[in-house]
Amino acid sequence: MKLDMVGIIVSEMSKAITFYETLGFTVVGDPNQAYVELSNQGVRISLNTQEMIEGIYGFPPASQGERIELAFLCDGPADVNQVVAKMKEAGYEVFKEPWDAFWGQRYAIIKDLDGNLLSLFADLEAK
Repeated sequence: MKLDMVGIIVSEMSKAITFYETLGFTVVGDPNQAYVELSNQGVRISLNTQEMIEGIYGFPPASQGERIELAFLCDGPADVNQVVAKMKEAGYEVFKEPWDAFWGQRYAIIKDLDGNLLSLFADLEAK
C-alpha cells in the first residue's frame, strides 16, 4: 500500500484554485467542477468542495484542529523566502515567517483560505 492522493476540502473552489495557482500549482481538470487535481509530481493533490464531501460522508466535514501537516519542498532556502513573499504580496496569511529551523531546513508556514496550515521548506544546504 502507498499514499496516492491528499484531498483538501475547500469552501470556495474558485478562490482555492487562485490560492494554489499563486502558490505555484496548475489545475488539472475543469475548474468549475466540485473536484480538481493540482499538477504535482508524486502524491496527487485534489481540491474537493465541502458540498461534494458532505454528499459522500453523509454529514458536513468538521473543520477543526491542525492534525495533518502538508509540507511542500521548495528548490532552496531562497525559494522559501520568495514563495512566502509572493503569497504575502497576494494578500494571503503567513502563519510563521521563514526561519532556519534547528533540524537543518529553511521553513515557513502559510494558511490557505480554509485555515489549513501549509509548510514550505528546503534543506539549508540546497542553494
